[in-house]
Amino acid sequence: MNLLTSQQLKQLDAYTIRTHKVSPWCLMERAADLLFQWIQQHLSDRNSFTILAGKGNNGGDGLALARKLIQAGKQVTVYILQVGSHSSDEYRQNESLLHAMGVQPIAVDEHNYSKVVNFEEVVIDAVFGIGFKGDLPEWLQALFDWLNLEAAFRVYVLSVDMPSGLPTDMPPADAHAFVHPHMVLTFQCPKLPFFLPSTGKFIGKYEVLEVCALAERGDNYADELFSEYHCVDAAMIAEIRQSQHLEPRRRFSHKGTYGHALLVGGSYGKMGAVVLSGTAVLRNGAGLLTVAIPACGYTVLQTALPEAMVLTSDTDKHFSSIPILFTPSAIGVGVGWGTHPDTAAALADLFAQYPDTPFVIDADALNLLAQQPELCQALPQGAILTPHPKELERLIGKWTDDYDKLAKAKAFAEKHRVVLVLKDAYTMITDGDAFWINTTGCPALATAGSGDVLTGMLTALRTRGYGALQAAILGVYLHGQKGEQVASRIGEEALIARDLVTF
Repeated sequence: MNLLTSQQLKQLDAYTIRTHKVSPWCLMERAADLLFQWIQQHLSDRNSFTILAGKGNNGGDGLALARKLIQAGKQVTVYILQVGSHSSDEYRQNESLLHAMGVQPIAVDEHNYSKVVNFEEVVIDAVFGIGFKGDLPEWLQALFDWLNLEAAFRVYVLSVDMPSGLPTDMPPADAHAFVHPHMVLTFQCPKLPFFLPSTGKFIGKYEVLEVCALAERGDNYADELFSEYHCVDAAMIAEIRQSQHLEPRRRFSHKGTYGHALLVGGSYGKMGAVVLSGTAVLRNGAGLLTVAIPACGYTVLQTALPEAMVLTSDTDKHFSSIPILFTPSAIGVGVGWGTHPDTAAALADLFAQYPDTPFVIDADALNLLAQQPELCQALPQGAILTPHPKELERLIGKWTDDYDKLAKAKAFAEKHRVVLVLKDAYTMITDGDAFWINTTGCPALATAGSGDVLTGMLTALRTRGYGALQAAILGVYLHGQKGEQVASRIGEEALIARDLVTF
């Protein structure tokens, strides 16, 4: 699913109105119907609602929803926040319909906002939509602060399309200066701020409501709009699997049919990372695995992972270069590795020896790239790099905000012709042209060794023949999905990394 900008979303509305002869009023009514249906399905036991409405189209959606809730017998209090001088025709029409029903919305401004303190059990936030930019008036910020405090303890907050005060296409003036909803019912597509660490952490969940409903009309106009950001979903995963033309395991095949992976990593005290990663390589379909480690890990690996072949360096506690006498299908490097100078030299040797082999680069191999920028110039084209936020900062430098971070990450990927996997609550993947946002996973994955398992999964997919971008998208999706599945069985706190490769 494409993530669209505020301008593109307005363009989509205009296209629907023009091409399918749908009036703006009908679009607003459809939005209100979908909002009302969601409330009936999920909040049917709630009887009292507070509507906070602006005077634009978002406010119009809120007033239309208020009308439907009142007609359903709910207790509804409507506040009209006096922000902006413009009001849309549809807003005014909905306000008139409320008056005709005997409902008198309460106007709120800087003089009386402090009296809006007794929110009902559900608050509908319909003040600002996708067009919001700039700063909030002080009185409105104070009102939102109070609402956010109430949301933490007493009331359920549902935002219409966007949390009010949060811009769609740029960072907010203040990371706290917007409504923090439990749920956003957003129109047409998710919005980028839902997935960014500085803003997404204040948003509970989101669901997409198809207001324009172009797909129902057999119209794929929305899919044809250019987008720099894409949400990964089950349909995209199915398409990736189909496009790679990888067949199920055949009866007349052997281990060599499914590739030979090389995993290079480990140092004294960190051999567990190699065990986890190597297990993930084999659990995800690679036919053969050779592990290259320091000598201290030989017994550990032969015991914990008997399916793997083991090569050891002459050095005991850290890795140094060793001859690799076969051509691997893919190489995973860095887990538990350390940053000894000999290890840095070994990384340079690997790049020089296998310039055309698929690489997955993680952990201390990333730290070595950051410490020795000349190694970045030798990165094999199509390598997958999997930094967590601190490793990313070492690679691309500090950033001023999430948008700056994404711009720098994209530039790095484009310059070095690699795929970057930016690990976070919503992991983002870029090849230097666009971003793919993963939507699977859960907090259970915030545990030691989880990233080592991901490195193994990605190495396996590259070993089996998936392209770099496709492997990154698919591997991150499956890793998150597995985390969800295991956490649902044993609980988020109980999950440890080995569960991802044993369940």
